Amino acid sequence: MHPAKAPGCVLIVEDPLIRRFVRGILKRDGRVAVEVEQDEALRILRAGDRTISLLITNRPASFLEFSDALPLLYIAASPDPALAARFRYCRMLRKPFSFGDLLECAAALNSPG
Repeated sequence: MHPAKAPGCVLIVEDPLIRRFVRGILKRDGRVAVEVEQDEALRILRAGDRTISLLITNRPASFLEFSDALPLLYIAASPDPALAARFRYCRMLRKPFSFGDLLECAAALNSPG
C-alpha cells in the first residue's frame, strides 16, 4: 500500500524561481505546499512529520534516507533514471513541464495503491 492516504503537505526543495512556480500551481489546485531549503527539509523529514505526503526536488540524492517511504517527484532538465529508481515511489518530470503534467504526477504520487 502506498504511504500517502490523502494529499497532505508538499515540500518543495528547488531553486527559488522553480519553488515559487511549483508552489503557485499546487496552491491553485488546493494543495498545501511549502518552499524550503534542503537543510530545512531534511530537518522536517528527520523529525518524522507525518503531514508530509510528497517531496518535490531536483536533488533526490540528498534524500536517499527517505527513499522507501516518502513519495518523490524528481524534476530536472535531465533527470537520472538510475537515481530515481532508488526511490520506492517516484515520478520524474523533465523541465520544462506543463501545469497539467505537474498536477498529474503529484496526484499519482498521492493516490493509494
